[in-house]
Amino acid sequence: MSGPPARSGRALAAIVGALAAAATLGALPASAVTAPAGPRLEGMFLMAGRVSVATRIPGERVGQTVLRTWTFIAPCPVGTCISAVLVRTRGSGGGRDTLTLRRRNPGYYTGSGRFYAPLRCGIKTYPRGELVPFTITVRITSATPGADPTATRINATYANRSRTNLTPCFSVLGHDAADYHGHLLGAGSGGVPS
Repeated sequence: MSGPPARSGRALAAIVGALAAAATLGALPASAVTAPAGPRLEGMFLMAGRVSVATRIPGERVGQTVLRTWTFIAPCPVGTCISAVLVRTRGSGGGRDTLTLRRRNPGYYTGSGRFYAPLRCGIKTYPRGELVPFTITVRITSATPGADPTATRINATYANRSRTNLTPCFSVLGHDAADYHGHLLGAGSGGVPS
């Protein structure tokens, strides 16, 4: 009569073990759970932008449209990287910025950088008269189909919330922002929403 109790004891132990394993899995930190990576962000994109904020920025006005070229460099050899290096043109003066964007969610990247802009002080113009910090976000909206998708269309935002005067003169500086959309150059208009 020892058979059935032993079997029921083993079954109970198996149930307890399964519950303990489930509890352990539920307690894993979020970093241990692998989320879908999303499409690869790489290549040269033609970006059309519209200025959404232009406060005390000479030559800029809300609603103004601009065309820019943004190039994304993927630092990993294949697949989706945890970051992307963005090289973007800036204005007609030939300015160029390079910054690292971090992937925050599948198909969503953000990063911050800064550049210097000329600022007049009395009769002198300082080429590096103001420091301009900015944030850029990129969201992939379309990608090639298949197991290893690559971004073909993106939306992006640029935001500068304040500037620092580096001249000896007092000056009330402005800030600006813009919304962008763009497509991968050399790629067809196909792709699937991501």
